Amino acid sequence: MKKYIYLLAMIAFFSCKNKEAEVKTAPSQVADMPVVETTDLNETSSAVEVTFEDAGFTEIYNAYLDLKATLVNTDATKAQEAATIMLAKVGEKYKAADLVEALEKVSNTDAIKEQRMAFENVSMIVETLISENKITSGAVYKQYCPMAFNGKAAYWLSNSNEVRNPYFGDQMLKCGVVEEEIK
Repeated sequence: MKKYIYLLAMIAFFSCKNKEAEVKTAPSQVADMPVVETTDLNETSSAVEVTFEDAGFTEIYNAYLDLKATLVNTDATKAQEAATIMLAKVGEKYKAADLVEALEKVSNTDAIKEQRMAFENVSMIVETLISENKITSGAVYKQYCPMAFNGKAAYWLSNSNEVRNPYFGDQMLKCGVVEEEIK
Protein backbone atom coordinates (compact mmCIF):
# COMPACT_ATOMS: atom_id res chain seq x y z
CA MET A 1 0.00 0.00 0.00
CA LYS A 2 2.87 2.34 0.86
CA LYS A 3 4.31 1.63 -2.57
CA TYR A 4 1.09 2.76 -4.25
CA ILE A 5 0.92 5.95 -2.22
CA TYR A 6 4.55 6.66 -2.96
CA LEU A 7 3.96 5.94 -6.68
CA LEU A 8 0.90 8.24 -6.80
CA ALA A 9 2.84 11.00 -5.06
CA MET A 10 5.66 10.70 -7.61
CA ILE A 11 3.23 10.78 -10.54
CA ALA A 12 1.47 13.82 -9.11
CA PHE A 13 4.78 15.58 -8.49
CA PHE A 14 6.09 15.08 -12.01
CA SER A 15 2.82 15.73 -13.79
CA CYS A 16 2.11 18.89 -11.81
CA LYS A 17 5.56 20.32 -12.33
CA ASN A 18 5.52 24.09 -12.45
CA LYS A 19 5.23 24.48 -16.20
CA GLU A 20 4.40 27.82 -17.73
CA ALA A 21 0.85 27.62 -18.87
CA GLU A 22 0.48 27.87 -22.61
CA VAL A 23 -2.21 30.43 -23.26
CA LYS A 24 -3.65 30.59 -26.72
CA THR A 25 -4.99 33.88 -27.96
CA ALA A 26 -8.10 34.05 -30.05
CA PRO A 27 -7.63 35.89 -33.36
CA SER A 28 -9.97 38.64 -32.19
CA GLN A 29 -7.69 39.33 -29.21
CA VAL A 30 -4.56 39.93 -31.25
CA ALA A 31 -3.86 43.66 -31.26
CA ASP A 32 -2.37 43.75 -34.76
CA MET A 33 -5.35 42.09 -36.42
CA PRO A 34 -7.58 44.49 -38.36
CA VAL A 35 -11.06 44.95 -36.99
CA VAL A 36 -13.62 43.67 -39.47
CA GLU A 37 -16.69 45.83 -39.51
CA THR A 38 -20.08 44.22 -39.79
CA THR A 39 -21.48 44.05 -43.27
CA ASP A 40 -24.20 46.29 -44.57
CA LEU A 41 -27.27 44.11 -45.02
CA ASN A 42 -28.70 46.68 -47.43
CA GLU A 43 -25.83 46.27 -49.89
CA THR A 44 -26.72 44.83 -53.28
CA SER A 45 -24.85 44.25 -56.52
CA SER A 46 -27.55 45.83 -58.70
CA ALA A 47 -28.03 49.25 -57.10
CA VAL A 48 -28.43 52.08 -59.59
CA GLU A 49 -28.13 55.80 -59.09
CA VAL A 50 -31.47 57.49 -59.54
CA THR A 51 -31.74 61.15 -60.45
CA PHE A 52 -34.76 63.34 -60.90
CA GLU A 53 -35.26 66.48 -62.95
CA ASP A 54 -35.54 68.36 -59.65
CA ALA A 55 -32.15 68.03 -57.93
CA GLY A 56 -33.77 68.81 -54.59
CA PHE A 57 -36.03 65.81 -54.93
CA THR A 58 -33.02 63.65 -55.81
CA GLU A 59 -31.60 64.62 -52.40
CA ILE A 60 -34.87 63.69 -50.71
CA TYR A 61 -34.98 60.33 -52.49
CA ASN A 62 -31.37 59.60 -51.52
CA ALA A 63 -32.21 60.50 -47.90
CA TYR A 64 -35.16 58.08 -48.15
CA LEU A 65 -32.77 55.33 -49.31
CA ASP A 66 -30.48 56.08 -46.34
CA LEU A 67 -33.43 55.75 -43.98
CA LYS A 68 -34.46 52.46 -45.60
CA ALA A 69 -30.89 51.15 -45.22
CA THR A 70 -30.88 51.86 -41.47
CA LEU A 71 -34.11 49.90 -41.07
CA VAL A 72 -32.77 47.00 -43.14
CA ASN A 73 -29.78 46.99 -40.77
CA THR A 74 -32.12 47.25 -37.73
CA ASP A 75 -30.32 50.31 -36.37
CA ALA A 76 -32.84 52.47 -34.51
CA THR A 77 -30.33 55.18 -33.61
CA LYS A 78 -29.17 55.64 -37.20
CA ALA A 79 -32.80 55.54 -38.34
CA GLN A 80 -33.53 58.50 -36.07
CA GLU A 81 -30.56 60.37 -37.54
CA ALA A 82 -31.52 59.51 -41.14
CA ALA A 83 -35.12 60.61 -40.56
CA THR A 84 -33.91 63.91 -39.11
CA ILE A 85 -31.70 64.50 -42.16
CA MET A 86 -34.55 63.65 -44.53
CA LEU A 87 -36.87 65.89 -42.54
CA ALA A 88 -34.50 68.83 -43.04
CA LYS A 89 -34.35 68.19 -46.80
CA VAL A 90 -38.14 67.91 -47.08
CA GLY A 91 -38.60 71.10 -45.08
CA GLU A 92 -36.25 72.97 -47.39
CA LYS A 93 -37.84 71.85 -50.65
CA TYR A 94 -41.44 70.75 -50.12
CA LYS A 95 -44.42 71.55 -48.02
CA ALA A 96 -45.52 67.97 -47.30
CA ALA A 97 -47.12 67.99 -43.86
CA ASP A 98 -47.97 64.29 -43.94
CA LEU A 99 -44.38 63.37 -44.83
CA VAL A 100 -43.04 65.64 -42.09
CA GLU A 101 -45.37 63.98 -39.59
CA ALA A 102 -44.28 60.46 -40.60
CA LEU A 103 -40.58 61.39 -40.46
CA GLU A 104 -41.03 62.99 -37.03
CA LYS A 105 -42.47 59.70 -35.78
CA VAL A 106 -39.32 57.90 -36.92
CA SER A 107 -36.98 60.53 -35.49
CA ASN A 108 -38.78 60.80 -32.14
CA THR A 109 -38.62 57.12 -31.16
CA ASP A 110 -35.86 54.61 -30.63
CA ALA A 111 -38.23 51.65 -30.97
CA ILE A 112 -37.45 49.95 -34.28
CA LYS A 113 -40.96 48.47 -34.56
CA GLU A 114 -42.54 51.93 -34.35
CA GLN A 115 -39.99 53.33 -36.80
CA ARG A 116 -40.85 50.61 -39.29
CA MET A 117 -44.58 51.32 -38.95
CA ALA A 118 -43.98 55.03 -39.62
CA PHE A 119 -41.67 54.15 -42.52
CA GLU A 120 -44.61 52.53 -44.31
CA ASN A 121 -46.27 55.97 -44.44
CA VAL A 122 -43.00 57.61 -45.51
CA SER A 123 -42.79 55.12 -48.39
CA MET A 124 -46.33 55.75 -49.59
CA ILE A 125 -45.85 59.52 -49.54
CA VAL A 126 -42.47 59.38 -51.30
CA GLU A 127 -44.01 57.15 -53.97
CA THR A 128 -46.65 59.83 -54.58
CA LEU A 129 -43.94 62.49 -54.82
CA ILE A 130 -42.01 60.33 -57.30
CA SER A 131 -45.05 60.29 -59.58
CA GLU A 132 -44.91 64.10 -59.53
CA ASN A 133 -41.16 64.27 -60.32
CA LYS A 134 -39.62 63.17 -63.60
CA ILE A 135 -36.87 60.52 -63.34
CA THR A 136 -33.94 61.50 -65.59
CA SER A 137 -31.77 58.41 -64.97
CA GLY A 138 -32.02 55.07 -63.24
CA ALA A 139 -35.12 53.32 -61.97
CA VAL A 140 -37.05 53.11 -58.73
CA TYR A 141 -38.19 49.65 -57.70
CA LYS A 142 -41.44 49.39 -55.77
CA GLN A 143 -41.08 46.32 -53.57
CA TYR A 144 -43.69 44.42 -51.61
CA CYS A 145 -43.68 42.13 -48.58
CA PRO A 146 -46.91 40.21 -47.97
CA MET A 147 -45.84 39.23 -44.44
CA ALA A 148 -45.13 42.71 -43.07
CA PHE A 149 -47.15 43.81 -40.07
CA ASN A 150 -48.62 40.39 -39.31
CA GLY A 151 -49.81 39.75 -42.85
CA LYS A 152 -51.17 43.23 -43.50
CA ALA A 153 -48.38 43.67 -46.11
CA ALA A 154 -46.38 46.75 -46.97
CA TYR A 155 -44.48 48.43 -49.79
CA TRP A 156 -41.20 50.30 -49.95
CA LEU A 157 -38.98 51.81 -52.63
CA SER A 158 -35.49 50.80 -53.65
CA ASN A 159 -32.74 51.64 -56.09
CA SER A 160 -32.08 47.93 -56.65
CA ASN A 161 -34.13 45.06 -58.00
CA GLU A 162 -32.69 42.88 -55.21
CA VAL A 163 -35.02 42.77 -52.20
CA ARG A 164 -33.70 44.03 -48.85
CA ASN A 165 -36.66 44.15 -46.49
CA PRO A 166 -36.76 47.19 -44.15
CA TYR A 167 -39.71 45.77 -42.21
CA PHE A 168 -37.88 42.63 -41.06
CA GLY A 169 -34.17 43.38 -41.45
CA ASP A 170 -31.98 40.33 -40.90
CA GLN A 171 -34.94 38.23 -39.71
CA MET A 172 -36.30 37.96 -43.27
CA LEU A 173 -33.91 40.06 -45.30
CA LYS A 174 -35.00 38.92 -48.74
CA CYS A 175 -38.70 38.47 -48.07
CA GLY A 176 -40.57 40.30 -50.78
CA VAL A 177 -40.88 40.87 -54.50
CA VAL A 178 -40.44 43.71 -56.98
CA GLU A 179 -43.96 44.86 -57.83
CA GLU A 180 -43.10 47.63 -60.23
CA GLU A 181 -40.19 49.36 -61.92
CA ILE A 182 -40.73 53.10 -62.12
CA LYS A 183 -38.77 54.98 -64.80
